[in-house]
Amino acid sequence: MATILEKIFADKQLELEETRRRVPLSQLKDLIQESAAPLDFSKALRRQAGEGTRIIAEIKPKSPFKGPLRDNVDPAEIGKAYADNGAAAISALTESTHFGGSLENLRLVRAQAKNIPLLRKDFLSTEYQVYEARAFGADSFLLIADVLDPGQIEDLLCLGREELGMNALVEAHDERDLEKAFMAGATLIGINNRDLKTGKTELGIARRLIPMASFDENNILVCESGIRGREEIEKFEKLGAHAFLIGESLMTAEDIPKKLRSLLGDGNDSTADAG
Repeated sequence: MATILEKIFADKQLELEETRRRVPLSQLKDLIQESAAPLDFSKALRRQAGEGTRIIAEIKPKSPFKGPLRDNVDPAEIGKAYADNGAAAISALTESTHFGGSLENLRLVRAQAKNIPLLRKDFLSTEYQVYEARAFGADSFLLIADVLDPGQIEDLLCLGREELGMNALVEAHDERDLEKAFMAGATLIGINNRDLKTGKTELGIARRLIPMASFDENNILVCESGIRGREEIEKFEKLGAHAFLIGESLMTAEDIPKKLRSLLGDGNDSTADAG
């Protein structure tokens, strides 16, 4: 039986066939030519000693594991709230079937947060999707090591960096994924505490992998999933995390700006409304 991750990628490939017929690559390249240069996603995340916490605040309407996370999600409104309350970068889900996102969300967020780097969070495996990310306003894109081989990761990283001025966030869930990221030359590495095959979240994954990935001071390490409060952030910063990608804890919060500020260390922290 296929895992949920395998199903998402299979669905994405079917969707991509239709998208490529409707929007040819030449059209995407024309849009890119008309766009401003991408913002430096990596620079926004590298936290030096003594500097404040870096959070990639995520717009995530729903999850295949937990269903809808928030009613009446307005990507532009949430993006503005993130930008106005201290997010270092914004992640927007663009996968539609399982996460309720869309490429149009990138445009909407870009219009509201023009000076903050924007990550396209999706299930990418082709060069077309990298061009697509840039054409719709993203400054970075996600690559999931679990389903890509080192050669694929390296090729997509190279396209992003050399042709489009974008650095990809390469996501690892275990030692095997981490090795793939290193082999491909990734320097922006996400440690995902959630197993995308089962939905289970275990912070011990970041506790184990962050020290392994800290051997090279050029690596920028992003702790992903399962972060609910300020105390966890401070512990992982001491361990070597430069930034945190946080979605559910923000999307399920009663007051998103207040929750974001509390995660950043401004005001009282509470995990009561965290997802």
